[in-house]
Amino acid sequence: MEQELPFWYAQLKRKYPIVTDEEWRLLDLMANVKHIKKGDSFLKYGKVARFSAFVISGLFKFSIQDEDGTERIIKFGFPDDFLANCESYNKKAPSAVSITALEDAVVLRINIKKLQPLYDLHMNLLHVNLQLYQEILEQQSEHQYILSLKSPVRRYRYLLERRPAIIKMISLTNIARYLYISREALSRARLFVMK
Repeated sequence: MEQELPFWYAQLKRKYPIVTDEEWRLLDLMANVKHIKKGDSFLKYGKVARFSAFVISGLFKFSIQDEDGTERIIKFGFPDDFLANCESYNKKAPSAVSITALEDAVVLRINIKKLQPLYDLHMNLLHVNLQLYQEILEQQSEHQYILSLKSPVRRYRYLLERRPAIIKMISLTNIARYLYISREALSRARLFVMK
């Protein structure tokens, strides 16, 4: 008898319908559920990435430190999103990015080294891997575009129109860090847009 998959695979199946139940079961054998408390890291600065994960519940921030030591957020991770630092893993280099829980979270953690051999055997998993890389590149490109907008008002308005989940679920401090502006500038931009 085939094992029943845990409930969180239902949401992953909707997002990645190409993956078969057999392939999800295979992933489930090598994955483990990890609870991460608010403020704890999935990946710390300076550590080599060895794991990736799907977010079951909770929110995450991907952040870097600029030369002044100021935290800059480069993206957020929401439920069903993928957490990874592919550059650190592929280069076996210390991560320049920290991935931190913004609230208590649960992830489905997978050892990347164990996952990679499956790509040769299961084209659907390789297809999802390529889709994840594409999503990461699109998110990076979008963030660069947002930062190219000249004023805090335009940056905030872009989020309001195109990424309302960030506005609804993320604190003002973290939105300001994502937009690379001060919290005060963000507050002024919000007031201007609301008028």
